[in-house]
Amino acid sequence: MCGTPSARRVGEQLRRARVRVAFLGGYDAAGQRFNGIVLHRALLAAGHESDYVVAEKRLDEPRIHELGPAWLKRWNQRVVRLETRLSRQSDLVPLGGAFRKTEAYRKADLLHLQLLHANSFFSLRELPRVANGRRPVLWTLHDPWITTGHCVHSMGCERWKTGCGACPDLTLSLPIRQDRTAANWAFKQKQLSRSRLHLVVASDWMQQRVAESPLLAGLPCTKIPFGVDTDVFRPIPKAEARRALGVPEDARPLAIRWAPHYLLKGTRYAEEALMRLPSGLVTDLICFDTPGGSEVERLQQQYRVTTIRNYSDPEPIATGLAAADAFLMPSLAETFGLMAVEAMACGTPPIVFEGTSLPAVIDAPRGGRAVEMASAAALAATIDELLSNPEALRSCRDEGLKRVQSLYTEHRYVESHLALYQRLLQT
Repeated sequence: MCGTPSARRVGEQLRRARVRVAFLGGYDAAGQRFNGIVLHRALLAAGHESDYVVAEKRLDEPRIHELGPAWLKRWNQRVVRLETRLSRQSDLVPLGGAFRKTEAYRKADLLHLQLLHANSFFSLRELPRVANGRRPVLWTLHDPWITTGHCVHSMGCERWKTGCGACPDLTLSLPIRQDRTAANWAFKQKQLSRSRLHLVVASDWMQQRVAESPLLAGLPCTKIPFGVDTDVFRPIPKAEARRALGVPEDARPLAIRWAPHYLLKGTRYAEEALMRLPSGLVTDLICFDTPGGSEVERLQQQYRVTTIRNYSDPEPIATGLAAADAFLMPSLAETFGLMAVEAMACGTPPIVFEGTSLPAVIDAPRGGRAVEMASAAALAATIDELLSNPEALRSCRDEGLKRVQSLYTEHRYVESHLALYQRLLQT
């Protein structure tokens, strides 16, 4: 896929002094709209050297390499079970150590780390060995896990600012069995203090989190928002998009990310809000459902429901977003919220909760609407207000499209990274 038209167009604009980059991440196929694969492909298309080393390879691309031999993977699985019993995280697992033995690692001018705590493969003990100051090492932080004693999102708890311990909720993802949060936090502190890293974040919210973290505050940090492929995520005429989905052209559809088994996505508040709406305001729901998720049986009593489950292909997602009048994204925790930006790129205003990165990302209330956190009543009232006001809806669409073009294009995302790479290589 590194030769796709989109990648080639981006690549043609990025031809500068050649850089050699080695990426490391947990997955290639999963989350490839934000996990660095887009950046890797664009660098190749621009004539740079790029290799992506991944713990779990699913994509058939020659410059993506699977990490470690089979025997080490089997041993890693056993150690993951041990870490679980001991309530340790990214501590004892051995697979990540194979990265330093790869040709990609040896030849790279610069290393770019991605989702290191995904797929339980990388021990933070490797950080000081990899980020040893001999060449630039960047780490894109997709969430605040590295700032805490166990959880990805602390949900209002601020013990991460003082060393964790006495954790109020061990069940938050990533859950642990025993309260070893203070020890886990101290372990992260030790490894980070010995590592020379340049952090990359996507939002003001995450940049502020880094600044407030005792573990990260001393590390340089650059904000580079994620980009969307505006050749795919574009304002398709509503009637055309609805016909493609089998939704009546005169319908009043609302799109929603439907993830009932992931509490942080706020699905239960969305469901309650939808049941409060006046009859006829919304006739159809376009649900982006997680694999194996709910069939939204209760909502089918009131709405026609179209479900889109193919997350490996962005085209159906773009069509679903473009077909809707608005996009409901009631996440309780987000560090960027790429799908809200994709909705704006499709001319569909997002509705989000306050208290996350999303209001600033969408520039609420101009590019969309933000409402009181965890309030189904506020969601329902705002859906009603926006969908009942064609002028407000049109204004949000126009502002959202302008914001995407100025801040969130794939080209800007890649160009910003390349500029950062070259600056770090010159210092």
